[in-house]
This record gives sequence, structure tokens and C-alpha cells, in this order.
Amino acid sequence: MLLSIYGIELDVPKEYFISITKGSLYFKGDLEVSDHFKHVVRVFWDDLDEFKKVYSTPQDFFEEKVSAIQNDRDLVGMKSEVFSWGGADANHPAHFHKISYSTKKRFTKELHHCIIGLVVFCEVCSRRYLLFNEYYENKNEFEETALKILGSFRCRCDMDEV
Repeated sequence: MLLSIYGIELDVPKEYFISITKGSLYFKGDLEVSDHFKHVVRVFWDDLDEFKKVYSTPQDFFEEKVSAIQNDRDLVGMKSEVFSWGGADANHPAHFHKISYSTKKRFTKELHHCIIGLVVFCEVCSRRYLLFNEYYENKNEFEETALKILGSFRCRCDMDEV
């Protein structure tokens, strides 16, 4: 099923729930896509110019998150993967990634974390998009679906009257 709102498009399984945060507008807002098992893909969008004051590229955002994880003194191990996103072009620089890491505090078991994320800048309508799924176990049966949902994201700025 195609979800299309505020110039954002996602291909979402038809049995999934879609929650749009009250007060969401074209230039700033968020929504969640979830299944019956509480697996969630979150989508945030806001002003690109404000975001660029801190992160000049989607890659910069990713690198800061990786750096913060690497500086965690409880970190046991980490790996990251980069995926290609079909909507990337000169007007839509993007970074599609997965970060998996484990932490262990003294006298506790090892905790596994995974974040699948897509950061997209739209230079046409001056919006920044952040889409992600986060889970806390080694393997998640939702991961493949999350990758498909995030990978299906499209900015429809060509359809907007900006």
C-alpha cells in the first residue's frame, strides 16, 4: 500500500498501522508505521537549513552517531553497513545504514542494539528526513520489512507546490 502525505511516500504493508503525530505539518512533523507486534519505523521531517547548521551532509549525521557509540566505554563490539537508496540524486543526498553494536556493563549480560536508518536531504523543498527502526536483540524478524519500508521512501518534491 502506498502511503503518501506531505510530499512523502512509503510503501507500507496494508495491514500495518500508521500514526501521524498531532500537530504535524508540511515542514515539520513525524509519523510511525507499525505492525501488530509493535515493530516500528519512525519518520521525522523538519527544516533542512536548521539541520545543516549542525550536519552539512547526511554522512556527517551518521558519522556523529557512530562516533558517539564508539566512545561508549561499555561498548563490546560494533559493525556498520551502508546500503544504496534508489532515490538519491543531486537534489536528494542520502545515507542509508545499519549500525549493530553490543554493550556490557559490569556484572550484566551483553546487550545488543541495532539501528537501521535513512537520512535524506531535500534541496528542493528544504526538508530533512530521518527514518529509522531500532531494536535490541541479535536478530529481528522485522528487519527485512524495515529495510524495504525505508528503501521505498520517496520525496515527492516534484509534486509539491513549494
